[in-house]
Amino acid sequence: MSFHVSYELVPGRASSGKALNDILTFAREAARDGRIAALSITDNAGGNPALSPKSLGRDIQRMGIQPVIHFSCKDKNRNLIESELFELDRLGMRQLLVVTGDYPRYGFQGNAKPVFDLDSVLALQMVQDMNRGFLLDSRAPGGGVQMPPASFNAGCVVSPFKRLAAELLPQYQKLIKKLASGARFVISQTGYDMRKYHELRLVMNILLGKTHVAGPSPLFATLFHSGPPPLFEEIPLLGTVFIPGVKMARLLHRGVVPGCILPKRLLERMEEEARGPDAGLAARLERAARMIAVLKGMGYDGVHLSGPGLRYEHIVHVLDMAEAWQDRWQAFISEFLFPEEWNAWLFEQDAATGLNSPEFRKGVETATPAIGDRFAMAANMAVHNLFFERNAPFYEAMRAAVLFFERASLGNMLTNFEYCLKGIFYDCQSCGDCTLGEMAFLCPQSQCAKGLLNGPCGGSQNGWCEVWPGRKRCVYVRRYERMQHFHLKGSTNILPPRDWSLYRTSSWLNFFLQKDHTRYETWR
Repeated sequence: MSFHVSYELVPGRASSGKALNDILTFAREAARDGRIAALSITDNAGGNPALSPKSLGRDIQRMGIQPVIHFSCKDKNRNLIESELFELDRLGMRQLLVVTGDYPRYGFQGNAKPVFDLDSVLALQMVQDMNRGFLLDSRAPGGGVQMPPASFNAGCVVSPFKRLAAELLPQYQKLIKKLASGARFVISQTGYDMRKYHELRLVMNILLGKTHVAGPSPLFATLFHSGPPPLFEEIPLLGTVFIPGVKMARLLHRGVVPGCILPKRLLERMEEEARGPDAGLAARLERAARMIAVLKGMGYDGVHLSGPGLRYEHIVHVLDMAEAWQDRWQAFISEFLFPEEWNAWLFEQDAATGLNSPEFRKGVETATPAIGDRFAMAANMAVHNLFFERNAPFYEAMRAAVLFFERASLGNMLTNFEYCLKGIFYDCQSCGDCTLGEMAFLCPQSQCAKGLLNGPCGGSQNGWCEVWPGRKRCVYVRRYERMQHFHLKGSTNILPPRDWSLYRTSSWLNFFLQKDHTRYETWR
């Protein structure tokens, strides 16, 4: 397999001007040079409005270079997602990087409304269904028709750069869901620690059946009740190499850019370099070249380059240096090890290289949930196991009582009682399709800023939510801690999207009538 190089373009909040002209100049030079296989185009990066990636993608396509469209879920409901996929297929822009997306920020007269009707897992499922030629729902106008298949090649992003086990392992759990939903290439999030990059490479090797790892697996023990991990076909893995100036580096270190980590020691190094006559440009280009050499040496299938204020000549210089240094890659590893940044590792360290050995760590430490969390989990499990498991002692009695209220035209009374009770304990959002049982009795509609059902976004830092840092912990971190404490195993079950026709109806009634997500077999 050849070594692929892609580059990320970030359009601004304008349809013309110098910034856009600079992007187009970069694209033309990349097309002429031929060493960059694809140019990816962000979709409202950072949650800020910007030129649509489709518009810029058409310009790049005409230059003869492959555009990769970042396809974000944050601003679109599922119908618009489907419509835009039809449009992209018709335009021949079929390379997609499917992401959940950054939380929307300031736009016209204030902050925009977040949508997140689908998460990245479900959007990948939609793309996969479109590639197969899905059967149109018989309830829709013109339903029952087999749609012509599309031909998208969709990829995803994952972050190994998480400090806590309760952040890290759910990232890999979600990666498996993304691969099962049709992701055909994987790009890492931004980070600078080579042992962490190597960790992701080893995880992918395990999933591809290329590597056998000795010892008990804390990763797969949290994923599966029994049996080996799933094996996927060949899936390219690209490592992100972000080349920031010192101002951007400070923002990355402070966590302003969701999901991106820049270690303190590296920032201090860059601040020293920035005092030079070129403001540190030569040093950061050399650093990027060494990162590329190490990633290639570790077995990555390519790199995804990006960085503000760079001209194409800078990228040519980086690629030339990386090629010249590729045989010396092991000598550069020590420059990119920041063990003080991380509290969680999946694998034992290889003392010879500083990377990972093919041996799982004996244990992956997880924080103990607070007393209130432990009590809430225990109480909820007791109630759930008495009334809502199909073999529960009072399941049939609960079902009969709920159906009695419906037959007696007292459905509104039941709904109001249920949501009054759940509002007190869960800040219930009245979705009508309760997933508390799958979420360790934490409501994703009220506790996750994006309402995600199939795993965390990449934006949390030190366990805190991307949107509410220091105020609210990521719901998936809390879920993982609860499940670990009670020795419950996770799963790769994929929950379907929220059905908005159930809004403000009784989730108890919908459960017993099998109108909620439990009617689907794919999630079980």
